[in-house]
Amino acid sequence: TFSTNPVIVKYRELARFYSTPKEVKFFLARFGPYAPLVFILLQALQVVLAPIPGEATGLLGGYVFGTGLGFLYSTVGLTLGSTLAFGLGRWLGLPLVRRLVSEEVYHKFDFLARTGGELVTLLIFLIPGFPKDYLCFLLGVSALPFGTFLVITTFGRMPGTWLLSIQGAKVRSAHYTEFVIFLTIAAAAALLAYIYREAIFQWMRRRHGADTVEDKRDRMSL
Repeated sequence: TFSTNPVIVKYRELARFYSTPKEVKFFLARFGPYAPLVFILLQALQVVLAPIPGEATGLLGGYVFGTGLGFLYSTVGLTLGSTLAFGLGRWLGLPLVRRLVSEEVYHKFDFLARTGGELVTLLIFLIPGFPKDYLCFLLGVSALPFGTFLVITTFGRMPGTWLLSIQGAKVRSAHYTEFVIFLTIAAAAALLAYIYREAIFQWMRRRHGADTVEDKRDRMSL
């Protein structure tokens, strides 16, 4: 019989690798001038292998390359990974995408698979805490044109990527006070998104004519 234990162990090792900045820095140093290319590939990989946290790789970019280059390389990698996930979703189709995406994410955002709304999609990429990597697969089976998706995923991820790159650079230069300031800003944004997540989510569904949780309950009670 097939055992999933080796897969789980390898996945944990990979997640631990991504969350250790010094280890990644030493790893990249072995590639010399090709280090940026390797980092871009690592950044793309974490999108496809969600839920490896993108926050970790965003910090790593700033830690290893500084704010400007870290932001640039992360943006390229995230765009490549998002494009690959979108393409896989379009190629695999909805039945297989549902196996890749968690049930919770699918039932919350299944309306995007039908509508692919541009404004809502952009907001999801801008707001902290929403499952952006999973949604790339789901959007692949939507009616959203690839060109529109490319623009949204590239620019929608930029504010968060920039903030993470700054934090990573501050840790590298041992400017811990500034790091804490930027971390507090990021945490406050994430907290607000968490507090109002249901209101935001219900607004998104209503905007696209999808049933909210309350709508489903009302219909079932009839």
